[in-house]
Amino acid sequence: MLTISLTHLPHARKELFWDKGLRVVSRSGLNPTEAALLALLPTLAPAARPLFLGGRTGALALAARLRGWGAEGFTLHTFDAHTEAVLRRNLADNNATVADGAPAPGAFALSTALDLATLACDAAFWQLTKGDGTAERDLFALEGLLSGPGAAGRRLFFAAETPNATFVERFRKACDRVLLRREGAVTLLTGVVARPLPADKRPNHRATFEVSLKGHAPLTLVTWPGCFCHRRADNGGLALAEVVAEQVAFDPGDRVMDLGCGCGMVGLLLAAAFPEKDLRVDYQDSNASARDSAQENLRLHPHRARFLFSADGLGDPGAYALVLANPPYFGDWRIAEFFIQTAARLLRRGGLLAFVAKRESKPLELIEANGLKPLGVFPRRGYAVLLAEK
Repeated sequence: MLTISLTHLPHARKELFWDKGLRVVSRSGLNPTEAALLALLPTLAPAARPLFLGGRTGALALAARLRGWGAEGFTLHTFDAHTEAVLRRNLADNNATVADGAPAPGAFALSTALDLATLACDAAFWQLTKGDGTAERDLFALEGLLSGPGAAGRRLFFAAETPNATFVERFRKACDRVLLRREGAVTLLTGVVARPLPADKRPNHRATFEVSLKGHAPLTLVTWPGCFCHRRADNGGLALAEVVAEQVAFDPGDRVMDLGCGCGMVGLLLAAAFPEKDLRVDYQDSNASARDSAQENLRLHPHRARFLFSADGLGDPGAYALVLANPPYFGDWRIAEFFIQTAARLLRRGGLLAFVAKRESKPLELIEANGLKPLGVFPRRGYAVLLAEK
């Protein structure tokens, strides 16, 4: 029996596919979209250069290798740095060769490219699961698959938990041999690109908006689909920037970390507000849309800055005068806690954490638990901005 192993836990879940010819061992079972595409795989003729999108385990690509796909190599794509690391680990655990850059015959390449038109493939599998990102980002990605070199004749195999009507309509308009069918909790959408989308006909999803701090000239910022608060300024981020500008006294050359920076708005506002301080700002985010947005904004508004694409809280320990934190919230405080733990590690003695949240009670608890001293809570724009010292 063929086996794909995605975990080393002793009490893992084992699932059988292909008339019990394949066993997949995972922490809690494959996502229904991945399981549906995995079941579909034996009915398909192998592709030489397949692309796999939206997967968080790599199981589908590993299974394709077992069936003779990938004569010219495999590409696994994700919009997230954390998932990229998981995919890399799972590939290594299953004795797969990971190529640097473009895929090589029989080898796997990892990509976080925002525009899928830049990726060469003759077949694409896409898992569209709940919470995968904005509908606009999905449309932008689909338009990339429907355009670019080699799009004509490209086979597409998508599995969606909640298919978007506009997405399906765009798919049908460009593809022939379209099949749309429901299998349990998953909708399968397959077809062959017959009418590629010309590059000059692709919708422009790049957005700009203006933002400013009181008494300072506005900045024009760029966002791409999938970036937090695409097309607009985030009120939580504005609250954070305003309170820091009013309450924090910078020294020349201070180092600042904008953690979970999104398009870079908060760090950019502060760097522009205090040009005489020559702040050194590091911007960090794990989202590819945020990365491309922030990097473009850093080119538009140059200062002493660098961008770190990571989900691991990179940076120089004990080096920062200020850590800015505007974490996402998904029903619990795990990411917020990670931000606070990272800030405690990165801050120098006497350095400040500036943290924004809807409610202050839980963040205060986490701040104190990580050895930081709360200095104050500042209500602003419906948010609470907390300052704490190391």
